[in-house]
Formats: sequence, C-alpha cells, structure tokens
Amino acid sequence: MSLLLIALSPFCFFTFKWLQTHYLKHSLCNPILLSIAFISVILVWGEIPYTEFATINTAYFWLLDLAIVALAIPLYKESRTIKQHTWRYILCSATGVLVSSIIAMLVAYLLGANEQLIASLAPNAVTTPIAIEVSNQLNGISALSAVIVICVGIFGAVFGLPLLKLFGVTHISSQGLALGAACHAVGTARAIEIDERMGAFASVSLVLSAILTPLIIPVIYTLIELVLLN
Repeated sequence: MSLLLIALSPFCFFTFKWLQTHYLKHSLCNPILLSIAFISVILVWGEIPYTEFATINTAYFWLLDLAIVALAIPLYKESRTIKQHTWRYILCSATGVLVSSIIAMLVAYLLGANEQLIASLAPNAVTTPIAIEVSNQLNGISALSAVIVICVGIFGAVFGLPLLKLFGVTHISSQGLALGAACHAVGTARAIEIDERMGAFASVSLVLSAILTPLIIPVIYTLIELVLLN
C-alpha cells in the first residue's frame, strides 16, 4: 500500500500532463488540478487519512525544495534585464501583495466574516510556508490559509494567462510578474511551461512577494483592524 501511495502523485501528474499535451488542451485540464481531484477521490474512497498519505510522501517535500532552487536558472539568464529594472519589479510585487491582500480582506469583511477568518485570508498570494507563518502571526487559521494559497495558485495557473490577455497584458515580463506575484510557485511553474523568459520574471515576483509579504501584510491588517474591525 505504501508503494502505491508513493507512486500515486507522480503517476497522476504525468498521466494528466500527457493527456493535456495530446488530447485535453483546454486550460481547465490543468494536471495539478486534476491530480488533486483524483488523489482526493482515492483517499476518500480508500478511507486513507491525509496525514498518513503526507507522511509516506515526505520525500517529495525534499524534491520540492530542489525544484524551487531550479527556478534560479531562468532567473540567472535574465539577470541583466532584472538588474536594470529592479525597483520597478519591487514596486510591481509590492502592489500585487497590497492589492491581493486588501481585496481579500475587504470582501471577507463585507460578507460578514469574523476577525480570524479575515486574518486567514490576508496572506493569500505567497508560498504556503510563508502564508502559514504570517497567518499564525495574525492569529488566523494557518490550515485555512494553506488551502486558500493552493486554490489561488491553481486558479491562477488555469485562468491567469487568459485573463491577462483579455485585459490586454501581452508583454512577457508583465505576464510573468503578474503570475509570480498572484499565483506564487504554481503560477511560476506554469509560466516556465509557457515561456522560459516569462518564468524568469515570475520567479522574480515570487521571491520579492515572499520577502515583502511578512513586512507588508501585518501593517495592512493592523490598519484594517483599526478602521473596520474595532
């Protein structure tokens, strides 16, 4: 059983990736989205606790660290351009962090969410480990923050590029910065699949957002807490 559970994730991903490449070319047929859905069904059907599944697949977390380091390769290739426009990219990433957080918190507030739920939604566009830490700092629900981050990433990987094109964002660097800032690692992986240069700029905003989120979000949340929640 353990060997089957270890093989399940790569089997699902590569199978759905092959299907997407050859047959299911619609953006909704994202291999990550389909893999999550299929594995969820298997775990529920087999009455397998997620904690057991996660423990058995611990090695993949180590491989994930290596994959994130590999994002530095396209980043290095575009290093000259990045150095020339560093402050612009910082401004873009900071804007992405601010907009995504403020909109999420305001919508939650208008829908009647409590303070803890609003805090959980604040770090919604950054990698999962950082989102969890920021959520804990704000007394949010870290598990909920992790789920939201995953959902945002998958949504961005599926609909991000079509939406950018719909609104007239066609430049490679702009598309990459948007996907990295809004959709973190999943969006960056999708950007690399589409174009290596786009992936490089997505990596830039991914890193900058990871740095800026712990600095900006607590301040923004405190201001919203003072204005709206008290």
